[in-house]
Amino acid sequence: MYYSKIIPDPKLTKYQGREHAFRTYFQDHDEPLGHAAVLLGGRRGARLINAVREALSDHRPFTRRLRRQLLELRNLLFLEYAYIDDWGDGTGFALLEPDDPIVPEICFLADGLEQALQDAGVFQSDTDQAA
Repeated sequence: MYYSKIIPDPKLTKYQGREHAFRTYFQDHDEPLGHAAVLLGGRRGARLINAVREALSDHRPFTRRLRRQLLELRNLLFLEYAYIDDWGDGTGFALLEPDDPIVPEICFLADGLEQALQDAGVFQSDTDQAA
């Protein structure tokens, strides 16, 4: 019998490592991200975070659907949907005051999520695209 050595594809190994790093970040910040998603997005935010949790629990490579959901979560935390009537029930945005102590925490989570998404290759900022 012939046994050939399996040589892993370096691109695939790097990609899986980047996804693993994101999964670690998400696992470490799962609860605060969930609270922020529910606070800002109401029931739709809860469905979104639960869908992301379920997809990440499969330990499969990131699908297009998961990538879209992660970008949607990022946009929610960055208040991209604050003025869109059809996103969520709108109560979360209305309840937040700029001097609320939760606002810096949400900003910290949003920045961390964006960095983790950039590291995983899911999101590119405008400055990354220009470079």
